Amino acid sequence: MFEVRNLAKNYTIKRHWYLKEEQKEIFKNINFSFNLGENLLICGESGAGKSTLARVLCGLEKPSFGEVFYEGKNLHLGENLHFKKAVQYVFQDQKLALNPYRKIKSLINDVWENFALKKDENFLKELLKNLSLKEELLALKSTQLSGGEASRIGLLRAFLLSPKILILDELTSALDILNALKIIKFLKEYQENHAISYIFITHQEEFFKDFAYKKIII
Repeated sequence: MFEVRNLAKNYTIKRHWYLKEEQKEIFKNINFSFNLGENLLICGESGAGKSTLARVLCGLEKPSFGEVFYEGKNLHLGENLHFKKAVQYVFQDQKLALNPYRKIKSLINDVWENFALKKDENFLKELLKNLSLKEELLALKSTQLSGGEASRIGLLRAFLLSPKILILDELTSALDILNALKIIKFLKEYQENHAISYIFITHQEEFFKDFAYKKIII
């Protein structure tokens, strides 16, 4: 089970050196839970804190208040390599998330090496096909990719870890309609054959109408 209790996030800001620090509230009182195989859709206006919430849910940021539990363990108490592998976050702008100085294949090798996984070239080729990516892209750097290609490379790297929970931040925003529908179809088929939950962060809810999901608005 994945569970969130009373989650809140504030940032400390100081507008001028001579003024006192202020607390800017990003979100508060976020509560939800779901079991493996269930999905969650998070929606809200631009600037509502959806991406910040995603970073807290995957452990990239700590909450100001509240707790995140995965399989009964508090995410933010100590290092948890199992959690890092099981819960993956695909950023909205993958061109910023990918190292611009290294080739894509090198970044893929990092995924295997960082989690001490055996390299599975056949699985890699299968993912490339399912995500409509050409194998030649592996020899390129992220700066040579389109926004849509970079988004799909981000998805590919996440799926290499066979995650249990996949957080997808504005997945369709960088994709044309045809590729967006292909990716949605792949996600649906993958879930039918694997134990996985998706957390969709989006303002395009219509793309995910074929998924059963819980919904929260922030």
